[in-house]
Amino acid sequence: MGKKQLSVVEYRKFAEDYHRLKTSVDPLKEEKLLELYDSMEQDLTFVGCSAIEDKLQDGVPETIAKIIETKIKLWVLTGDKQETAIEIGKSCKLI
Repeated sequence: MGKKQLSVVEYRKFAEDYHRLKTSVDPLKEEKLLELYDSMEQDLTFVGCSAIEDKLQDGVPETIAKIIETKIKLWVLTGDKQETAIEIGKSCKLI
């Protein structure tokens, strides 16, 4: 079975519905948002993202090490200086 990609039209419809619900005062807003999420969260490929600012939080190096053990591809992106990126990589046991 091939991978289904979200079309621009599908994304725009979702984004409009999301914005409308997120900014509404509907008492059932949270329930409707969950329904909207459920309608989109079908047959997905898991992609994760994490942001790290300054000091790593407790457990981050161990969590990253476990992710690597499972053979999940892991990328760490930083907009900081190369030296800082290297230190983060070392502290996470990526390098």
